[in-house]
Amino acid sequence: MKWRFALLGPFVIPALCLFAMPTYSQTTAPTTKSAVRPSYDIAREVTIVGTVNSVVSKVTPEMKMLGGSHLILETSSGMIDASLGLFRVSGDDALSVTPGQRVQVTGVMKTIRDQQVFVTRLALVSGHVYTIRNEHGFVLVPLARERNTNPRTNGAQL
Repeated sequence: MKWRFALLGPFVIPALCLFAMPTYSQTTAPTTKSAVRPSYDIAREVTIVGTVNSVVSKVTPEMKMLGGSHLILETSSGMIDASLGLFRVSGDDALSVTPGQRVQVTGVMKTIRDQQVFVTRLALVSGHVYTIRNEHGFVLVPLARERNTNPRTNGAQL
């Protein structure tokens, strides 16, 4: 019986080394597009005209709303929560609106936390256009807002 293992010994060691070597396969790059839609699709943008029912400058947890400022608009199709993001509704360079005033807002209607919210990009109040978000839906910081609305700078760096 010893002689059988002695004959197989020289074949077993190379066979184990052969099976222990890693194997590599060639892969191709994926050609599919992402299934995730952009969060703000400018192609779905609409303009709504309505009367300001109320102005929410600070949201509390009990309100169950997005953070930031909101305009509650009364339109022909019902009440709409127009989110202004961090755009101020009081103080210097703020959007000054009062209940009963007619406004025009441009943006996209979205469902956030099981609630319909109108994500506002532009607001037209008393003949003045306020740019709240860029075309990708990002809220503009005060300096960027100043550049977009100040005709002297014309979008140039300050």
